Amino acid sequence: MISTLMRWQELTRVWIGHWLSRPFHHLFNLMPGIEIGLSAPAITRLPLVHAPLAGRRAVHLTDLHLDRYRPRHRALVRTVADLRPDWIFITGDLLNVRDGLPHMLRFLTELRRLAPVFVTLGNHDHYSGVRVDEFAEQFDRRKVTLLLNQVTFLPMDTGELALVGLDDPSLHRADLRCIPSARAGRFTLVLAHAPNILDQLTPDHRVDLTLCGHSHAGQWRIPSIPTFWLPPGCHGRTNGTYTKDNHRLYVNRGIGWSVIPMRLNCPPEIVLLEWAA
Repeated sequence: MISTLMRWQELTRVWIGHWLSRPFHHLFNLMPGIEIGLSAPAITRLPLVHAPLAGRRAVHLTDLHLDRYRPRHRALVRTVADLRPDWIFITGDLLNVRDGLPHMLRFLTELRRLAPVFVTLGNHDHYSGVRVDEFAEQFDRRKVTLLLNQVTFLPMDTGELALVGLDDPSLHRADLRCIPSARAGRFTLVLAHAPNILDQLTPDHRVDLTLCGHSHAGQWRIPSIPTFWLPPGCHGRTNGTYTKDNHRLYVNRGIGWSVIPMRLNCPPEIVLLEWAA
């Protein structure tokens, strides 16, 4: 569990980090053509074993930071379409500032034409100036499901997918009481924005996999130099698979940017979940 002192330290750092980066987002939104290293996402295949879901596929996206709809977003929709997902999961940081709302909604609308879309929120969403009830209303109009400390069950012939969406763990808004108990044939998948969710899970939580983002994997990587930029709430987890107390977490590098519209040696990432028997 996370101590009260660490919780307040993280909350303070997240708040300061957002408000220091906000002027950069407004500035570069005036120059949307300036982007480096963002147009060629890598596809990571994540095999999962659960017989009732065999043959099902899902795409995980995170950290859109989509304040301006760019050609790379249109290309991303085509890439997702080629993967033929049954579901699309997005784990927060949809946008940075309120002006980005119509652009982000356009992107989600295009994804929704491909498959059901399930979304939870991140720290930038909460500080964007868009209220949670506005997100909920706009998503509902577009048949996009917002899960904030909620669970929904997707039934299969011999089992089900329990899909849990937690509010942002980096802001310590996640309420884990919505995680259901284990059940025969049930695969429990948790969507959460930040990697520190792994430190909030306990052995009593029966979770098969947790997906998150938030880290951008450092966004700027220089050979032979350790990752030097990670937002609070990562606890040193940059990208890939982590385990703790039999819980498995996958940290997605995300597809957007923060502060500066550049990724260096750190390409965007799309995760494809593929279930087998």
